Amino acid sequence: MDFFAHQSRARRNTVWLIIYFTITILAIITLVYLAVAGVAHSITRGHEQPIDFYTFHPRILIGVIGSVLAVILGGSLYKTIQLGGDGNRVAVELGGRKVQPNSRDLDERVLLNVVEEMAIASGTPVPPVYILEEEGINAFAAGTSPQNAVIGVTRGCLKTLSRDELQGVIAHEFSHILNGDMRMNLRMIGLLFGILLIAMIGYVIFRILVEIPIRSSSRNSDDAKGIIAVVVALFVTSMVLIAIGYIGVFFASLIQSAVSRQREFLADASAVQFTRNPSGIADALKRIGGWKQKSRLKSVYAKEASHMFFGQGVASLWFATHPPLETRIRRIEPTFTGTFTSTTTTAHSEADIRDPNTLKLRRQNPASSHVAALAGVQQFEAKPSNAISHVGNPVEEHIDHAQHLVREMQPLLVSEVHDPMGAVAVVYALLLAPPSSETRATQLNIIHQYHGSPVRDEVLRIVDMADNLEVEQRLPLACMALPALDQLSDSQVGTLRTAVRSLIEADNRWTIFEYALQRFIARRLILRSDAPKPVSQPSQEQQVAAFQTVLSTLAHLGGNAHADSAYEAGWKSWSKGPRFIPLLSKDQCTLSRLDKSLDLLHVTHPTAKRAMLTAFSECIAFDQRATINEVELLRVISDALGCPMPPVLPNV
Repeated sequence: MDFFAHQSRARRNTVWLIIYFTITILAIITLVYLAVAGVAHSITRGHEQPIDFYTFHPRILIGVIGSVLAVILGGSLYKTIQLGGDGNRVAVELGGRKVQPNSRDLDERVLLNVVEEMAIASGTPVPPVYILEEEGINAFAAGTSPQNAVIGVTRGCLKTLSRDELQGVIAHEFSHILNGDMRMNLRMIGLLFGILLIAMIGYVIFRILVEIPIRSSSRNSDDAKGIIAVVVALFVTSMVLIAIGYIGVFFASLIQSAVSRQREFLADASAVQFTRNPSGIADALKRIGGWKQKSRLKSVYAKEASHMFFGQGVASLWFATHPPLETRIRRIEPTFTGTFTSTTTTAHSEADIRDPNTLKLRRQNPASSHVAALAGVQQFEAKPSNAISHVGNPVEEHIDHAQHLVREMQPLLVSEVHDPMGAVAVVYALLLAPPSSETRATQLNIIHQYHGSPVRDEVLRIVDMADNLEVEQRLPLACMALPALDQLSDSQVGTLRTAVRSLIEADNRWTIFEYALQRFIARRLILRSDAPKPVSQPSQEQQVAAFQTVLSTLAHLGGNAHADSAYEAGWKSWSKGPRFIPLLSKDQCTLSRLDKSLDLLHVTHPTAKRAMLTAFSECIAFDQRATINEVELLRVISDALGCPMPPVLPNV
C-alpha cells in the first residue's frame, strides 16, 4: 500500500469533507432564514409595516448568515482549540486514564508492549496509551500527527482479546496514524460540535423561558400582552433552532458515517499487511460480535467521536460509522459464515509480554539485529528506493526486528526508560561523550547542576550499558522513553530540554546521533508542552531553499570528499527541481537552518515529499559508503516530514 497515495487521498477527503459541510451549512442558513422570516411575519401581522413571509428580505438574510456562521464556525473553532490537536485531550474527554509506562498490571503491560513494538517497527514515536473503563470492545487513535498521537483501548479490549487479537487492533489504529486519518477526525468533531451548538442555543433559550414567571394580574395590560407575544415568539424560535440544529446534525452525521466507513476497510487491510496475521484482526472483530456489550461505549462524548473508534461506538441504524462486522470479517476471511460464538474473558500470562510469533521467525533467521542493520545499509546503498517504498508501510519483519532489537538491550535499560526519572537518566547517558574524553566529566557536572546527585548517580549506574549499545539501538531506546518523559511536569520538561542542549554543546560540536536525538525527542516534548506556531504552506522559492539546505547537509555528512557529486545526484533525482542551485558550503549548513527547513518541508504535498526523500536517499547512497548513522538520520528527516520510515532491513 502506498503511504504517499494514502496521504494525498486523506487531503482530498478533507477537501470533500469541507465541501459537504459547507452544503450542510448553506441548508441550515436557508432553514434559519425561513424560520426567522416566518416568526417576524407572525409578530408583525396587523402592524403598519408588516413583514411579508413571501418577500425576500436581504437584511434578514445577512443577519442570519452572520449569526449562523458565527455560531457554527465559532463553535467549531472553540472545539478544535479545546482539543488542541493533541490526542491526550481527546482521550481525557472520553474518560480515558493514562497508563503509566511502569505499570505492574499484567494486562496493561501486554498492551504497552504491543504498542511499543508497533511504534518501533513503523518508525513513529512511542505514543502514550489510555485505558477507557468501558466494557465494550473498542479502541481509538487520536491526534493530528504521529508526533502527538495517543492510543486508547477499552477495558473490554484487555479483558477479552488475546495478544494476537490485540496486536491486530493496535495495528489497525496505527494505520490510522500513518494514513493521515487523525487530523480529519478532529476536524469532523469540531464541525459537528459547531452545528450541534445551534440546537444547544435553542435548548438554552427554551430552559430560560420555562423559568420566566408571568403574573395573571397583569395579563390584561397591553405591556403584558406584548411580553407574552415576545415570549411566544422566543419559544417558537427555540423550538425551531433545536429542530434545525438536529436536522443539521442528521446530515452532518451521514457525511461523518460515509467518510468513516471507507477508511475502516483501508485500516483493516493495512493491519493485515502490517502483521501478516489475518486471523488477529478477524478474530478481534468476531469477539465483538459475540460480546454482550459489543463495541458500544457509554461516554457522553462517544457520539461525536464515534468515527474514531475501532468498532461502532454507539448504536445507530442511520449513522453507522463502521461497516457491518460481517462485511469487515469477510473482506479478511472470505469463508466466514456470519455466526458469532459467545465471547468469554481472556487471561493473559507473562509469556504474552513478548510476541511468540517473532521467536519462531528468529529461529528461522537467527542473525542479530546489528547484523540485520548492517545488511540493510548494504541493500540501501544498492537500491535506496526500497527504503522509500516502506515509508508508512511496515511489514511483519519490522515487528520482528523491533522485538529482537529490544530483547538484545540490557533489561535494566529497558526497565529504566519506563520510569520518568529513569528515562531522563537514559537520555543523558546516551548523550555522554566516550569514557576517554575529557568532555564526559564536564557533562556529568552539567547533570549535577540541573538535577543534583540522584540523577547523576543514576546516569553513572547505567552509562556502561548505554556505551555498549549498538548504533541502531540508541534511537529506539530514546523513543521508548517518550511515554515516561510525557509524565514530567512542564518545569521538568523545561529543565530536560535545557540540559539536553547543554550536554550536546559541551564539546562545541554536534554528531549525527546528537542531532537525531534532540530532533526525535525534544520536538515531541515541545509539541506536548507548548503550542507550536502553525507553519503556512511554503512558496515555491521557500521550498527550493529548504530542500537545498537539507540536501547540502546530507552531502557534507562525515566530511564527504564527493559532496558536490552527491548533492548533484540528489538534485537530479528531484522531479520537482527547477533550475539547478549549487551546493551550500558546510559552514552554511547550520543545525538551526536545518531545523527550520524541515519544518517548512513538513507542510508540503505528499507527492513532493516522496520526491524529496528519494533525492535525499540518492545523495546518501551516492558514494556507496553509507553508514547506519546516515540511514538513521534519513529516518529522522523522514519523520520530520511526517513520513515515518521503518528500520531499513535486508530482503524486505
